[in-house]
Amino acid sequence: MSQRSQLDAPTAARYRDVFHRFARVEAPDLTSPLYAELSYGVSLDPELLELAAQKRKRQPAPNMLFAAVQYLLLGGGEYSEHPLASHYPIVSGAERPMEPAFPAFRDFCLSHRDELLDLIRSHRTQTNVVRRCTCLLPAFSMVQRESGHPLALIDVGASAGLNLNVDRYRYRYLRGGQEEAVWGLPEAKVSLEAELRGEGRMPELTEDLSIEFRGGIDLNPIDLRHEHELLWLRALIWPEHIERHQRLIDAAAELRQSPVDLRRGDAAELLPQMIADTPPETALTVYSTVALYQIPSAGRERIFRTLQQTSKERPVWLVTLELRMEDIDEVQMPSLSITRYTNGAAERQVLARSSPHGWWIEWAS
Repeated sequence: MSQRSQLDAPTAARYRDVFHRFARVEAPDLTSPLYAELSYGVSLDPELLELAAQKRKRQPAPNMLFAAVQYLLLGGGEYSEHPLASHYPIVSGAERPMEPAFPAFRDFCLSHRDELLDLIRSHRTQTNVVRRCTCLLPAFSMVQRESGHPLALIDVGASAGLNLNVDRYRYRYLRGGQEEAVWGLPEAKVSLEAELRGEGRMPELTEDLSIEFRGGIDLNPIDLRHEHELLWLRALIWPEHIERHQRLIDAAAELRQSPVDLRRGDAAELLPQMIADTPPETALTVYSTVALYQIPSAGRERIFRTLQQTSKERPVWLVTLELRMEDIDEVQMPSLSITRYTNGAAERQVLARSSPHGWWIEWAS
């Protein structure tokens, strides 16, 4: 049932700006005409802005609202029979109709407001974008060459842990449509591609990436043995990115065959114990992919202090594909960087800029 927005004027204006920027910049940049249309419509609708504003702290309002809607649509039943479903090819199995989607979207949201509220208030944007591994593989190759040891990987904000299987996927890197590098076994279940932009050269890929430890920490790790948790990850995929659904399903199948060590809790608290559990003769490599923004600043500082302290006993490499924390509300492209911790000192090197979904990488040198 429709109801009046309870947002005060400044809060409503802030959310209106967030959705307007999403419509103008982020949705077009990630080739989602549907989300561009819907986001612009939401930016002008007080009731939908109020609904989106119920998301948890540090969660992006557009992503949460759109994921909650798609979660219901993907669940089938009465939801998939709503006219809105025809605008989601993964649900309808057909191309979108040539008509505006926002009227149907608004009706769906107001008709199923209670179900959407439950999802928005209880879930997080725990995307497990496997294609981000196209950024991680070259960075991990650098670590192995520098260290001369197998890797011990710790994923901060691991979600389901799919990116911990980085070495079990196949990769193609293209420049100007021409294949520049290939890595991995041809029979791998999951194949990933990335476009190389700019004049910078990608770091050389090691022939045999050796990983001896795979661990991840998340406040709410996703167990892909449960269908509803896999469905939430699928709901976070943008509607036009149909191929990502099958890639996610294939990566989940790989994970079931090659399980990893996932631990539930605050990374700032659990990281020291997970580090202690890694084999000593390994290159300790902590990494995150568009996850640190969800950790409060005090928690991030505690993580960095842990790495700094650990480096007095053994070298530590921190690989991050992250947004600028000071501009977290702005639409931006993440940077790939590597920070080397040695004897309590840290030295950060920016390696590249990247699409948030790993579609393209622009190397710094």
